[in-house]
Amino acid sequence: MAGSSVSSGRPPLFASEKPARVAAYAYRLFTGTLLAGLLLIWLYRATHLPPRSSCARWWAWLGLSAAELWFGFYWVLTLSVRWSPVYRRTFPDRLARRYRTWSACLPCG
Repeated sequence: MAGSSVSSGRPPLFASEKPARVAAYAYRLFTGTLLAGLLLIWLYRATHLPPRSSCARWWAWLGLSAAELWFGFYWVLTLSVRWSPVYRRTFPDRLARRYRTWSACLPCG
């Protein structure tokens, strides 16, 4: 694991932490309501088609439906990353101590 040097005896450069359970459940409830709303919008779009006679309304409906489908697809793809978040807490002081020799080579400011 990057940053973890327990086997070498040095302190790790970061720590991984999970959020509190209450926050995870609240986010999952929020996500569930968003999914329900998105499905209801798709159901409405599928059941309320505009008449073919009005060309402008048909193209507007098609454009909005395509945008909503793309939003839903993108949302589902990015949901996998946000479903079980992990926070990384870094320790810059440990990094500075580990690579002390490099700090002399770096320009100031």
